[in-house]
Amino acid sequence: FGEANSQEDMSWIYIFITGFLGGLLALFTPCVWPIIPMTVSFFLKRSKDKKKGIRDAWTYGASIVVIYVALGLAITLIFGASALNALSTNAVFNILFCLMLIVFAASFFGAFELTLPAKWSTAVDSKAEATSGLLSIFLMAFTLSLVSFSCIIGFLLVQVSTTGSVVAPAIGMLGFAIALALPFTLFALFPSWLKSMPKSGGWMNVIKVTLGFLELAFALKFLSVADLAYGWHILDREVFVTLWIIIFTLLGF
Repeated sequence: FGEANSQEDMSWIYIFITGFLGGLLALFTPCVWPIIPMTVSFFLKRSKDKKKGIRDAWTYGASIVVIYVALGLAITLIFGASALNALSTNAVFNILFCLMLIVFAASFFGAFELTLPAKWSTAVDSKAEATSGLLSIFLMAFTLSLVSFSCIIGFLLVQVSTTGSVVAPAIGMLGFAIALALPFTLFALFPSWLKSMPKSGGWMNVIKVTLGFLELAFALKFLSVADLAYGWHILDREVFVTLWIIIFTLLGF
């Protein structure tokens, strides 16, 4: 029993780290990176009191964490523990997730732009400008959440939803949100760091293409579950490893 608990704790740590790394990757995507200096400048300029600007930035970071953890808990409440466990082994869902990741990869490779409806984020953004105080900060955080969702969060949701763990979505979202909120808070505390922040440019394309290859690699993992369930034997260990070698060799090039 103790060993089972230890393994579960380790899997939670793994999910948190996966979420945190996902959040760090999301920061460097064209969806999020350009927003950082604009948002931090907004906090520092809207108040003559620097302490208030810093407090607002902390509130903004905390709002991001609350929004994403709530999203993770909502997934568990909507699907339930048994459904999440079923998802982790269900062949049809694994095929669907595989196809979803291929679509995400194609988007990162530049085949098309995958975005949520612009009117969603515009509506929330305009509402944030129309209000004041803590509500406006929360709505700004919600706008960032909508923007980052279309970049990488969909991929992370697929990953944590198929682990079969009830609390996995909330833990994954917590890790993601902390990584996403960290730079906004740090740059608000140390505004001079903004000057040394790399400008948006071609390096973002390198990150997008890298993410595309990683999503293809993960897509094979979901396909292998379906292959095992149906007994197709088209993705045996040797084939799987060979395809991963090809994917990461292409990534290297």
